[in-house]
Amino acid sequence: LITGLIHVKLHVRDLLSGIIVMTALYSVNLWIMGKANIPLYNNETIFDNGIVNSIFVGPLADFATSIILLVIVLVVKLILDWYLRTKSGFMLRAVGSNARLVTSMGINKGKIKIIGLVIANGLCTLGGCLYAQEQRYADVSMGTGTMVIGLASVIIGTTLFRKVNFMSVTTSVVIGSVLYKACVAVAVHFLRNANDLKLITSVLFLIILVVSMDKKRKVASEDA
Repeated sequence: LITGLIHVKLHVRDLLSGIIVMTALYSVNLWIMGKANIPLYNNETIFDNGIVNSIFVGPLADFATSIILLVIVLVVKLILDWYLRTKSGFMLRAVGSNARLVTSMGINKGKIKIIGLVIANGLCTLGGCLYAQEQRYADVSMGTGTMVIGLASVIIGTTLFRKVNFMSVTTSVVIGSVLYKACVAVAVHFLRNANDLKLITSVLFLIILVVSMDKKRKVASEDA
């Protein structure tokens, strides 16, 4: 919400608004946590509690985390798909494609942008909460580099499944994120050095970005 208000009301560029809020949130996270790193080994989590432990027993216990995450992703995806089919959701998509069209319809595009940023950053927060509980610790800098992963997932999904008409954008992005993490895991496995993870992530993102740009140029030249 604050990111949207800074961008819309104070007329600060969208990218700079996000950087300003991210910088401020570093201090906010330190205030909330009390220190830079908090272990969660003695706390109940969504992956380890009485209900989960009673349901996932035996061999199924090894897949409990994956199943819980899959259910959460599917629920969030279905809710997001439903919202994007509402009037507000269509306006949000329209602002992303052609903001002038929305303005010409007499609709406040600033309000729509704020709603979009609230939803997007709320999903980021949900992802951070799940990640902290799954890893059993919270670190003030654990989100570094996540934006690159998110962008790569979106680009992979939308590029690979651009012509698949029956697949929604949210589905393609989810599959794209799985493919991207799989590529990183394979690269780390062959290099056998976990210290290279961030370097591999950046190189893969660069390759994906270049390939997607080449495809866009080809499509544009064919249309012309």
